[in-house]
Amino acid sequence: MGKTTDIIVNQAVEKAMAGFLEEQEKTNILVVGATGSGKSTLVNRVFQVDFANTGVGTPVTQATTKYEIDEFPITLFDTKGYEIATDEHQRFTEEMTNYMHDATQPVEAQIHMVWYCIAASGHRITPMDITMLKKFRATNKPICVVFTKCDIASVETVDTLMNVIAEEGFASFAVSYKLPLQLPQLIEWTYNHLDTAVRFSFLRAQQVDVTLKREEINKAIRQHASVSFGVGFTPIPFADGPILLANQGVMINRILKGYGLDGLFSNFESLIGTLGIGEIVSQLGRYLVAQVLKFVPGVGTLAGGVINGSVATSITIALGLTVSEISYRVALAKLQDENLDVESYMKNNIPLDEIKGLFEKFVKEELKK
Repeated sequence: MGKTTDIIVNQAVEKAMAGFLEEQEKTNILVVGATGSGKSTLVNRVFQVDFANTGVGTPVTQATTKYEIDEFPITLFDTKGYEIATDEHQRFTEEMTNYMHDATQPVEAQIHMVWYCIAASGHRITPMDITMLKKFRATNKPICVVFTKCDIASVETVDTLMNVIAEEGFASFAVSYKLPLQLPQLIEWTYNHLDTAVRFSFLRAQQVDVTLKREEINKAIRQHASVSFGVGFTPIPFADGPILLANQGVMINRILKGYGLDGLFSNFESLIGTLGIGEIVSQLGRYLVAQVLKFVPGVGTLAGGVINGSVATSITIALGLTVSEISYRVALAKLQDENLDVESYMKNNIPLDEIKGLFEKFVKEELKK
């Protein structure tokens, strides 16, 4: 491939990846609840991060502390308990609702989501809870109620509490430290109600619903590859297919990042026996080019045997789906064992021949569409 053609291909790939799973801002989540309502346990379970001990806390109001962790895509706004006395209730409510009316603040400083925690083990929802929920809703921020400690409350109690909240027009979810219960539903609801500018930050940070990660990442792979490669892609010879794929490092990096596996580059590289992520792609590319005559009926009739826009789209989607599937399996295994030896797991469960087989399968499926 000549230098000029190489530049054209690079530009086409860069265009295809522009905005792919782009993380624009951190997701800011306000967690509200009385002392002992299980706020910290909920947050630690969802993100597998102890904000209070590992983050930097900065008071932003008298009742609220902002916690941030370097390179972590979530900012947590944690409220202290508000059950001290009636006058404390009033002050807390006014302070929080004033803070929530933050439309004049930069997007990165605004609250994007509110989780209102109530311990189901307390067997009650107070008038103060309803008042606060309504005031928060009036700020036009997405808000839901999270009933915590549901493992030590009866099913009847939880159902009654959730019905009360439903009658007030709020979504609610039952969770516990020991059982998953509706934690995946909470994650999906939160993701669907976040602004698009901060959704990916939340998606990759949450460590509960790996299936949601796969669904959204695979959707993004198809959307971006189809839109960008489908229009105006400069054809290249099939023999130069590895060059096309070798420039997909941005896509691979963002897929791994979406699964929270971007720190595992060295593991993936050593398993494939290469020196860099681009070489992984090239290796798969060489395999594809060797097999492509089987995949594309009538390829010999194409002008010079070229990769046009539709074929480039299929190749790119297949590569993305392959990396996504590998990442999905590793992420699921890490949920079961946070100390998972990724190299051993992949050697024993996802050998190179299977990776190639996945790539071939996805290419065939895409080219039939």
